[in-house]
Amino acid sequence: MKRNASYKSENLVLSVPFVVKKTKNGYMAECLDLNIVTQGKNLKEAKINITEAINLHMKSASELGMLDGEFEKLGVVRKNNKLEIPDSEIVRTPVRIHVNS
Repeated sequence: MKRNASYKSENLVLSVPFVVKKTKNGYMAECLDLNIVTQGKNLKEAKINITEAINLHMKSASELGMLDGEFEKLGVVRKNNKLEIPDSEIVRTPVRIHVNS
């Protein structure tokens, strides 16, 4: 198991992507990068729940000494013992899928 390098107290605000889908009984929210899924009765509740779940996940990762691995999943890198978020963008491409009837 990869352990964290020592951290000085740092405040890092990440924009963590997640997907929200309407379901039969409400909404489902999923953070694909961290493999976290939750739900809510409405869109607002689903967003609140996924935010709370991501925060708890990162807190647990920190307490277990696994934070660097979770940062890597989110694209955060360590340079000169400082955490950095490299410039990135979400790129989409059309994909043609043939579906047999």
